[in-house]
Amino acid sequence: MNVRFNELEYATILTAATAAGQSVAAYIATVAVAVAKEEVNPAPVDVKDKLRTLADARVSVNRIGNNLNQIAHVLNSEGEETPERLAAVLDRVAKTVETLDAATLAVMEGRI
Repeated sequence: MNVRFNELEYATILTAATAAGQSVAAYIATVAVAVAKEEVNPAPVDVKDKLRTLADARVSVNRIGNNLNQIAHVLNSEGEETPERLAAVLDRVAKTVETLDAATLAVMEGRI
């Protein structure tokens, strides 16, 4: 099998292969097989920022879950929770849902 690249493409692949500790041929084979098996999904550079936003939103949702668990623990032990803390958690929930809604629409409209 022969694979051809222009100089810039080859330099890019050589850099990636070197970073992965592989020869160019081994790197190309590894990446091609991973893509073919759908183990990885190559994304254009402009999409990576959007995917990072979704990942950040996911982290926020996890934090919200932790906060809600802490509040539930206090309330279940017949403690009192401050209105400020409840408002802060609900505000974070609203902002995170807005971010996820916007990302979902972008995906549905094919902008991502």
